[in-house]
Amino acid sequence: MYKILLEKGIKLEIIDTEVPILKYNRLWNHVAWHYKRGPVISAVNKYVKEQVGERHFKLIWVDKAIYLTRQTTDFLRSQTDLLVHYTPDPSFTFHRSRLFFESLPLYDYVITTKTYEMEDYIRIIGDSSKLLYLTQGFDKDLHRPMVPWDQKKGVAFIGHYEKEREEPLLAMLEAGIDINLAGACWEKFAQMNAGPHLHFLGRGVFGEDYVSAISGSKYAWGAVSKWIPEKHTTRTFEIPACMTALLTERNDELESLFNEEEVVFYDSIDELVKKIRFFDSHDYELKTLTERGYEKVQSGGFDYESQLRRLLELFINKGYDTE
Repeated sequence: MYKILLEKGIKLEIIDTEVPILKYNRLWNHVAWHYKRGPVISAVNKYVKEQVGERHFKLIWVDKAIYLTRQTTDFLRSQTDLLVHYTPDPSFTFHRSRLFFESLPLYDYVITTKTYEMEDYIRIIGDSSKLLYLTQGFDKDLHRPMVPWDQKKGVAFIGHYEKEREEPLLAMLEAGIDINLAGACWEKFAQMNAGPHLHFLGRGVFGEDYVSAISGSKYAWGAVSKWIPEKHTTRTFEIPACMTALLTERNDELESLFNEEEVVFYDSIDELVKKIRFFDSHDYELKTLTERGYEKVQSGGFDYESQLRRLLELFINKGYDTE
């Protein structure tokens, strides 16, 4: 986002709400996160208003405004030509915030990546034309091929632990498939299933290390959460962008994004294992599929830069002067 705005000669200022948050201890942050009350909430809202001051902006873009009160949002509304909210997170099924719900109608546009929450947004906003849908995406500068094809090994999964994610991983391990695993709360699973096929990379693998782990694997599992009705995730695009074959459970949303020649779809755990075994013995076919998946995400406008360019064009076409 920032690179595109700078390219257009637009002056950019960033207000980092972590600045006031980090001044408080874990207890007060717990209260803020779970109850949206307390001194952290007050500090964040005060900080945002102080940073904006009495200046007027052509565009104010707010990310994940779960701590901003309606009063603060109304203040932002008065200081800009265009007020936009974006979050890639589930706002109704998980990250619920009464402050956010109260503030929603004040935004000119609200952007979500969750098709299953669109009706909830419209119910509160009251105007479907103010709601915009974007898929999740990837960063072209970060998510890229790093490891040559002939050096790739096994299946990668990098993501937090969910009970439902154990069974597919166990099935792959029992089939003798190498797994490169990383993410929060997998320590117990890794200890119980230690062996030659499981390579536990730790709780947190981020940035270049994340890309290297994905790119260093022949396949990566793009598991969608079972805790929420998720149908695609950032991994859906980051994995093909790293020139790695995406293993993904079939659903209607994913089938609207990819076809059978671009990713490895499966409908059951047995089919998942069978398809990995098939492609392990058909390297040319796997390489071709992987290249097609890579080309799809590169040319399909799923990278964050392309997404933002489309949004800016939309705002301009609607009469907002963002330049």
